Amino acid sequence: MHAKLGVWALLLTLTLTGCANLKEVREYAGESAKFSAYTELTERFRDTYYREQPYLTGEAERLAQVNDIKRKAAYDDLLTIHQRVALYMQTLARLSGEDTFDLSGNLDSLAGGIKEHPDLGIDKQQVDAIADLANVVTRWATASQQQRAVREMIKAGDAPLQTTLQGMKRLVRYYRASHENEKRTVLGFFEVELPYVEDPEHRLLATLARAHLQAKEAEYQAVQPQYEAAAQGIERIAEGHRKLLENIDDLTSQAVRDSIKRFAKDIKAIRKDIQSIEG
Repeated sequence: MHAKLGVWALLLTLTLTGCANLKEVREYAGESAKFSAYTELTERFRDTYYREQPYLTGEAERLAQVNDIKRKAAYDDLLTIHQRVALYMQTLARLSGEDTFDLSGNLDSLAGGIKEHPDLGIDKQQVDAIADLANVVTRWATASQQQRAVREMIKAGDAPLQTTLQGMKRLVRYYRASHENEKRTVLGFFEVELPYVEDPEHRLLATLARAHLQAKEAEYQAVQPQYEAAAQGIERIAEGHRKLLENIDDLTSQAVRDSIKRFAKDIKAIRKDIQSIEG
């Protein structure tokens, strides 16, 4: 009887130790799941035409309308990319310790895939990676045997996750190029039109135009750093997961735990920096 109690005590100790030792993995995955800069920039990308329209005429406006239709058609798929990554990280966080996230309301979102959008860099490889990532989440969302589940999920998930994250980085670069084009369009409008109202007869109109120009310049200046920060955050998420895979059989060593903890801190810091920029 005492021997059985001793065995159960040992097993309980090992289980609790395993949970504690995977704390850093949980923190990294949790911070990665909360990193929403891509989603926010995707929404801004979708709304490009709404901001540009007052400054467009003729052929430029017609082309902008065509691009607006394409952006809105791709929007749901663009969001799904981030949702799959976030759900993957939520599942990894849950497996790595406490029941940090309630996934019951999210698993339904795995139904269906995304379409290819070659103009945005979403090709067959990206579409397949999203599907593979969904399969990994479905398999491990309700798994038990903590450390085995964590190791197997990381092994199965790394390839589709890395492909998906690289696609997200390409999309952020595309969003940034769209942002620069919008900036040139809007500010160029004022550069052309302001000289026509710079006289005493149109003083009020000129004052209002300059004030509006200043507001738009401030808006574009505030948004600009978010693209670089978003790319940095996505890259740190990718690097952190690569580190987990490289040390898959040594996740509880102090050196690996310290390294993963730094990734979690970096991702959190970038997220906070973006929030301060937005504020």
